[in-house]
Amino acid sequence: MRILHLIYTTGIAGAEKYLLYLLPELKKYDVDCELICICPNQNMVALQEYCAEMNAKDIKASLFTITSKLSYLNTARKVYKYLKAGEIHIIHSHLFSADFIAVLIKRLFFRKLVILSTKHGYEEEYLLQIGLGNKKIRYNSYYYISRWVINNIDYNLAVSQAISDVYSYVNLGKEKMKFVHHGISMPLQIDEEKILSGDPKILMVGRMAQIKGHVYLVEALPEVIREFPKLKLILAGDGPLKEELIQKAKALNVFQHIDFVGFGSPKKYAAQCQIMILPSLFESFGLVYIESFALKIPVIAFDAEAANQIIENNETGIFVPKKDSKALAEKIIYLLNSPSERNRITENAYRKYLEYYTAERMARETAEWYHSFLD
Repeated sequence: MRILHLIYTTGIAGAEKYLLYLLPELKKYDVDCELICICPNQNMVALQEYCAEMNAKDIKASLFTITSKLSYLNTARKVYKYLKAGEIHIIHSHLFSADFIAVLIKRLFFRKLVILSTKHGYEEEYLLQIGLGNKKIRYNSYYYISRWVINNIDYNLAVSQAISDVYSYVNLGKEKMKFVHHGISMPLQIDEEKILSGDPKILMVGRMAQIKGHVYLVEALPEVIREFPKLKLILAGDGPLKEELIQKAKALNVFQHIDFVGFGSPKKYAAQCQIMILPSLFESFGLVYIESFALKIPVIAFDAEAANQIIENNETGIFVPKKDSKALAEKIIYLLNSPSERNRITENAYRKYLEYYTAERMARETAEWYHSFLD
């Protein structure tokens, strides 16, 4: 079975890491994958490195650049020529723009093309409103384009029950989507590298956007610092909310306790931190949850989708009610004061990672999904 995976992306995030783990593992199940990444010209360097990493894993990866979304038609034609030259008749698209381009190929150039799609999310503003408790359906242009696209896709898959539920709720798709959870492959090296001496450190990894909930963590810091005056918060990530967070931290007199370190993986900082804080209001999946499991750093998270489908409260992590900065501060203080509880949670979480959240399990379930309708 040969499948061309197609993704339109501007950088390396959850969907891109998903493919990096998934595609090499699929070879074990007689699924031969190739990959085309489409990106704007200004993002080319990062995606060149990503494609090189894929090629190093024996996955043929190509990069197509695009000047604007008005170039979708030309890009669709280029991908079609690639499919024809390789005699590939199955495409598996990832993220909204790649779905759209795949449908253009089928409608305009290749009527017999079979389109599969993994849904990694939905319109972020809508997911934020769900996270804030407002589930009113937004019948906007994104919704109507999504409806046209999804009605032209042969088979859809979600990365979590949370996303499957969203598509079902807004009546997109002919039936409720099957979901296959993310899996990762991350050799444990943290035991030998763990550096917890000195002043306590806590970590948050994520794009600085409202849906990630950074503001609630910053609001929790004054109470935590009263208990731990030399505490440091490492914020790994960047995004549109950064300047607002800086001003908020200065207003609360906690700016000196925060290290804004830019983009970085959990693995880079987990060895020096006692706790991972993930106060997202909604996550389509939340790869950092299971990366934390694998890195043996305990997680405190808001009780939100899809965290509450991945973490078992007080067993593999600790939940806090959404938007409750006071409760968040209390749980951070509790875990910092309780090394035995941190160890218990991390061991439970690591066991869950090994038992379920592996790349091998993700690939097996994805291959079973393919074979269920393509054989």
